[in-house]
Amino acid sequence: MCIRDRVGTNLITYYTAGMSARSDAEDSAKVIKYEPAQSSYDEDTEILFQTMEAITKNYYTPVEKEILVEGAVKGMIKSLEDPQVQYYDSNALDAFLLDTRGSYGGIGVRIIEVGEHVVVFETFAGSPADRQGLNPGDRIIEADGHDLTGKGIDFVVELLRGPENTTVDIVIKRPGADEPIALTVEREEIRVTSVFSEMLEEGLGYIKISNFDSHTAEEFSSQFREIEQGGLSRGLILDLRDNPGGLVDQAVEIAKLLVPEGEIVRLVGRDNDVKTIYYSSAVKKPYPIVVLINEESASSAELLAGALQDRDAALLVGKTTFGKASVQQLVYLADDRAILLTMARYFTPSGHDIHQHGIEPDFEVDMPEILRYYRYFLPGRLERGDYGPNVEMLQMMLDQIGYTIDVTGYFDEQTARALTDFQTAAGITRSGAFDDQTWIQLREALDLAAREQDDQLNFALDLIHKPGLWNITGGND
Repeated sequence: MCIRDRVGTNLITYYTAGMSARSDAEDSAKVIKYEPAQSSYDEDTEILFQTMEAITKNYYTPVEKEILVEGAVKGMIKSLEDPQVQYYDSNALDAFLLDTRGSYGGIGVRIIEVGEHVVVFETFAGSPADRQGLNPGDRIIEADGHDLTGKGIDFVVELLRGPENTTVDIVIKRPGADEPIALTVEREEIRVTSVFSEMLEEGLGYIKISNFDSHTAEEFSSQFREIEQGGLSRGLILDLRDNPGGLVDQAVEIAKLLVPEGEIVRLVGRDNDVKTIYYSSAVKKPYPIVVLINEESASSAELLAGALQDRDAALLVGKTTFGKASVQQLVYLADDRAILLTMARYFTPSGHDIHQHGIEPDFEVDMPEILRYYRYFLPGRLERGDYGPNVEMLQMMLDQIGYTIDVTGYFDEQTARALTDFQTAAGITRSGAFDDQTWIQLREALDLAAREQDDQLNFALDLIHKPGLWNITGGND
């Protein structure tokens, strides 16, 4: 059983203050306007209207037609058995479009719901929240005079987001502080960065793409140009792990910078007709490229990884990817509603069908599960006598950073001692119980461990350091 199954309700649903976390976003910037059919409805279609009329006229309590219509639409979508197809009412459509834009008006925090409270999960560097000193673990208990206890994360998001150059008054409860702290935070346009880059050592660059929104190609191009000008004589590591995908056109634009001249990807529609083929005109890079992938790399991330692998432009390290190779387009309906509809599937240059199969790495390398999922662990309180998946995950985290402990799922004396030792080393209250302060320090310790003990990244570094990497054709040996 993997950690995802064990953590139960301790999986994060986080929101940027104004934008929901993406799971599988729109794979094309194109949209389609609905044009009503001119022909009369056939007998099969007419049954929908007969059913609606029978219900509205005869059901023992009144039913609004709008509810029936929406139910029929959702039923049709469910019958497709395609999890990527989604229906959006006007409110959900606004949120979806906000998500794909990659920017919004707000204060620049990711928040999570813990019991009846909303907690700051992280702040964006340079954002209003960051400048005002909000920290992970701060519980937002009031916003603009509203008590937020038990109100839910959506209610809090609506209060925190808003137009630029406006303010929101919040009250927070900080771990370790005796009294609540009142802050006035100005809203501004928050641009969620999807690309991070750095030089790992002289001549060796690293770029991570977290998702593909409308700014991703621009961000990648700018950062890639900067590190390439700094010299990539040793190579480039491209990290696509845990990237759920997003806009296909953004992945294609990035591929045009990395994939040698020729085909990048082809989109295939009904009856296997080729709708579009995307090409690159780039020159093959004179340095080796290694791409990191895992089970959560999906959609546009797979498109990019597959093109680099098929065109012998990079070696892939990690685990077989998710296997989502369908392309969705937004179809606008009446009354500001829409459906995200699967229109095509894409194939790699060699004709590899990724869908439900994924992309296999050239070198399969495991990663400790706890280092992949520790950020899903929420703040709260755990103490002696507690039992369950949350305790088990806490024990796994302590074990990963070097504290000898049996992973049993039961908060026993041994767990309390290990936690006390950790609290002593972190310089926080030695309670032997897990609390918000301990959550903050433990997450920081795991952040460091995730980098130092990243077996997939370390394997990529070993490959880069081997002379003649670009001539390697086999994997897993």
